[in-house]
Amino acid sequence: MIRLIFLALTLSLYMGGNSFAQSEEEIEFVIEFFDELQPISIADNREYCGYFGIDENGQFVATKPNKGREDSCLADEPPPNMEIFASYHTHGAFSVDADSETPSSGDLEADISEEIDGYIATPGGRIWFIDSLEGAAMLICGRNCTVSDDRYEDGIYPEIKDYYSLEELYERDEMVE
Repeated sequence: MIRLIFLALTLSLYMGGNSFAQSEEEIEFVIEFFDELQPISIADNREYCGYFGIDENGQFVATKPNKGREDSCLADEPPPNMEIFASYHTHGAFSVDADSETPSSGDLEADISEEIDGYIATPGGRIWFIDSLEGAAMLICGRNCTVSDDRYEDGIYPEIKDYYSLEELYERDEMVE
């Protein structure tokens, strides 16, 4: 419960006039979902993806995770009776060859193009929220918020900020190339 209160306070700092406002229930659902999916994603070293939505009974639901590649994933179409509120994907296992603790510019571009918000879980156990209208990524909760890869190492890539615009992600891409 304390974790959820902290997350709600953190989000309220970002919200100001922004277009996103996740409920505690939504955040709790997302964390619990990633707690189940992360071990599989890390073990397989593959991204998994899909959609979060609300079913006809008003309950939070997720589409079945689609297994992608090491650095990409394409979700199946969601069922027509599901009111989609976000995409989701994992970033697989930790690798010194991939800056996977933040969303990539491609992750943000995809959600902007699809006009849908998104959630991303990283090997270090961070969860990000992509606001497609703002064109920005916000850290929902930090290191070990969800299951993380035991092999994860801090400090290999540039410092991780709590917020990135698309332009800032392009700049990060250039720094780590």
